[in-house]
Amino acid sequence: MDELKLAVQGLALTYWTETGETMESFPRSIVDFVVEYAINRCHFPTTFTEEKKVSVMEKYKTSLAMACVDVLAKAGAEGEKTHSENGIARTYSSSYIDTKLLSGLPNYVSVY
Repeated sequence: MDELKLAVQGLALTYWTETGETMESFPRSIVDFVVEYAINRCHFPTTFTEEKKVSVMEKYKTSLAMACVDVLAKAGAEGEKTHSENGIARTYSSSYIDTKLLSGLPNYVSVY
């Protein structure tokens, strides 16, 4: 799991700095939060080991990293769908993690 989180953290840092922002290290707390949220959203069967979960989540590293960037970009506006500060107004599609960024994640829940 740590290798997955480090990979997501590295990608998130790359995406963040490509916007012209500077940062030495992407916050690990955000990465931990997003990865945990994504794993819970997948509703993995109890028979899945951590290694199996990681192998599935590896395919979605870029989406996880973009979700991390999204969470960081909303810092200071937690719980808000719109935020205005110093003459700059922002509108978000969600006040939480944008589920569109994680819409490609598998869902292992079945309805009978």
